[in-house]
Amino acid sequence: MANINHEGYQDRLALVEDILRKYGLQPTDVTPVAYEKDCPFPYNNFIYKVELTEPVTPSSFSDAPSCTVRPVSVGVSKVIIRLSNPKAGGLNHLNRVENEVAAMYLARKGLGSFKPGLEAVIPAVYAWQAGSSATGGLSWLLMEYKAGVQLDEQFNFLSETEKKNVIEQIADVFSGIQRCELPEGVDCYGGLSVDGEGKVVSGEMTTLKGGPWKGYDAFWQARLVAQLKNADESSALEGWRPNGVRERIEGFLVDGLSEVFAKAGVDIRKRVLVHGDLTMNNMLIDPNTNNLTALLDFDFSFIAPPAHEFFTSLQDLGGNTGGVHGPDPTEGRLSKALLTGNFDVEDIPEAGKGLWIKARNWDEAMARRRTVRPSEIQGIEVLDRLRKLEGLICPFRLVHPVFLKKQTNEEIAEARAKAEKMLVEELEHYGH
Repeated sequence: MANINHEGYQDRLALVEDILRKYGLQPTDVTPVAYEKDCPFPYNNFIYKVELTEPVTPSSFSDAPSCTVRPVSVGVSKVIIRLSNPKAGGLNHLNRVENEVAAMYLARKGLGSFKPGLEAVIPAVYAWQAGSSATGGLSWLLMEYKAGVQLDEQFNFLSETEKKNVIEQIADVFSGIQRCELPEGVDCYGGLSVDGEGKVVSGEMTTLKGGPWKGYDAFWQARLVAQLKNADESSALEGWRPNGVRERIEGFLVDGLSEVFAKAGVDIRKRVLVHGDLTMNNMLIDPNTNNLTALLDFDFSFIAPPAHEFFTSLQDLGGNTGGVHGPDPTEGRLSKALLTGNFDVEDIPEAGKGLWIKARNWDEAMARRRTVRPSEIQGIEVLDRLRKLEGLICPFRLVHPVFLKKQTNEEIAEARAKAEKMLVEELEHYGH
């Protein structure tokens, strides 16, 4: 199989050298990070660990742009350079680096306010450049290197006491992000950007084109419309035109969501920073101390009500209302527990008990910190049904060509029929 990510490999290494040269830095070694030769998907980013001949000092970045942090005065000898891949599928590339830089900047401030010193788990951004003005035409970040191993590779080898301790650390980080104060210029739903004065303001999202949106109903409308457009591109779904399903979806979209939110009492005023991909795969841990050393990858971050973190993140912690990736070992019990706050359930399937314990510990850790949980969000059942509807309009495995190629025509037809049945049931719930 051809390596779809290898094209331009040497050009990217040359770009890394140019970035380092811009700041007077000399590398002794440049190593790709998380680079698998046979990955069937285009990488979202190309990441490089750079070891330097001499430590970086604060003076190295005296002309760095806004939303950056100077290196510690003693200097650092390793840095990370991350190049955004413009060929990454399904992403809005217009504002990617600005969105991530702003999110990391706000997250560091939020964590520092919640628990001084905790901001250190978010890598410091030393320099960045975005869009067509960027060196080599690729947006990039130059940031702090964080030591550690991925938590998802380590977690299952920990004792129950150690697991609980790690969950408590994650709860601290999550609480700080959820409490982070949004600047005056962040007054919409959607992404973040940095204006000409260096201030963090509302901007476009990485995972959804358009926006930012003043109204929460418009934000949801854009999400659902985007899913329908993605369904248009699927040979399996055909935009849901067969059997009249398309007309039912469009009828629902015409009606809008304002009345739905009003009847459910959904609080559309509260907006928070959402990481958007907060999983153990994006966390590093020191294997000797079991201390969390980093929370990474704010590429998908956005501004929305608190419920959206529980829709987009936390799958492997048992904190996502849609369950885990793949079959649900709790057979729907976990989602109900998260929505109601009741984990006193006795008939948990044996295969789901480990996840249940993890989820319960996570929920209790948030409660102790008075961090907003799904069960405390007014109208969460309505919002969660919209999450479900959003996924059913464009099931990933019936859209992405890699997954479609792995299935027979009979398997695709069976999966489509099942998805259509569930989608129609949801539309009927809304009177369509």
